[in-house]
Amino acid sequence: MLRFKQFILEEELPSDIFKGFSFEVSSKSSSKRTVLIVRSDDRDNDADELVRRLNQSGIKAERISSSASSVDPISAIQDGHKFLIFLKPLKGGMGETTLNSSITELFPAIAFETGYNPTSVESFMEYLHGVNVDTLECVHSKDNAAAKETINKADSSSKYEEKMKNAIAIYNYLKDTNIDKRIKGVYWGYRSSSKPTGVPKNHPGDIFIKFHDNIFLGVSLKAGGKKTSEPQLNTYVNPVYEFFGGSRTLDSLYKLAHSQVYSKIENIPSVSSFRTKELRTTQKILKDLNRTNNKEYEQYYNEFLEIMRTGIISLFNKNKKKSLEYIKSEVLRDAPEVPTIVIKATQQEYEEVTDKDELGVFLPQVQFVRAYAETKSKQNWNIELKSGSDVMIMKMTIRTNKSGHAGVKKLGQFNLSVKYNGLKKK
Repeated sequence: MLRFKQFILEEELPSDIFKGFSFEVSSKSSSKRTVLIVRSDDRDNDADELVRRLNQSGIKAERISSSASSVDPISAIQDGHKFLIFLKPLKGGMGETTLNSSITELFPAIAFETGYNPTSVESFMEYLHGVNVDTLECVHSKDNAAAKETINKADSSSKYEEKMKNAIAIYNYLKDTNIDKRIKGVYWGYRSSSKPTGVPKNHPGDIFIKFHDNIFLGVSLKAGGKKTSEPQLNTYVNPVYEFFGGSRTLDSLYKLAHSQVYSKIENIPSVSSFRTKELRTTQKILKDLNRTNNKEYEQYYNEFLEIMRTGIISLFNKNKKKSLEYIKSEVLRDAPEVPTIVIKATQQEYEEVTDKDELGVFLPQVQFVRAYAETKSKQNWNIELKSGSDVMIMKMTIRTNKSGHAGVKKLGQFNLSVKYNGLKKK
């Protein structure tokens, strides 16, 4: 069996390891160790994916801490030869995350406008390469270059087949919608400045349908497995507290976290500077702690997470009116003149995510709001909405979502991620 190094140098890599990634052999390689540079726009998650692929292929691999990279690199060994794989940012152009979402948004709009009925990935891609993007009405003139790049780079995505099938599913949704009510045009909302006239720039839609009566419908697109539940709100702790007018409350929460958690860590800066003036010092200390005592680092993160979860639960329990305003404004996010529908694509099938409709109908009736923690999870919490004997429960999470080393994620990410993951099924 050829050694892994030979796979790389002779370009005979197992097809499933680096599919969708560009990589190069670094000049820092030696006879004892091969150093690889992999380009990625989502480095932390892609590193985990590469570790999974390597191990699945029988090549022992793991993430390690390194002062040479802001994202923990991968150490691998095959037939006694060592490999060090660094994840570096893409040198330019559209990253894979943006590329994947653009495939599912743009391609259905093109097919609908041009009257093409896609039935297979191969024929759809061949057709798209022959489309004159500059003449399309579904693409704002500002986004012509991005549209061309999406078409040209689509097959470089590690999720190419999946996303193309999702695009076919969304086209089928547009075709079916047109049967129910005639569509005048479909528009790609690539960026806020290129949303069609009449649609608010902050609208959460990914594509926009204009019917023949000139009424707009925003379509928020999701993609995933049949049993997965994609987040319907992605935000952070800081803007949540800002909405509630609770910036001072949040400052007090960080002070509590310093008192109960961070102050236990040797040499951590003072409460007045550990997140601000001496942030770099804090990050280095946290990174070193994770390397020397990962168990302690993880324990402190769990303690910090519980403080922040308790705090945000208290915030929602404090003011029912403000909590309902937040849900209406930030979760539903419907502009009165442009309603939104959520469509989830799975392979070449689609379904409407009805949680949003249920929540929107139920919200005006709500008499009681209660937020509480999930006892079997460190990061999950719920918002219970009650009207008489009717109850609706929103599934929420608060957690780290940063990529990078231990100094910038988990204990180093003070502004934790907050997500709404849909309604709890009865």
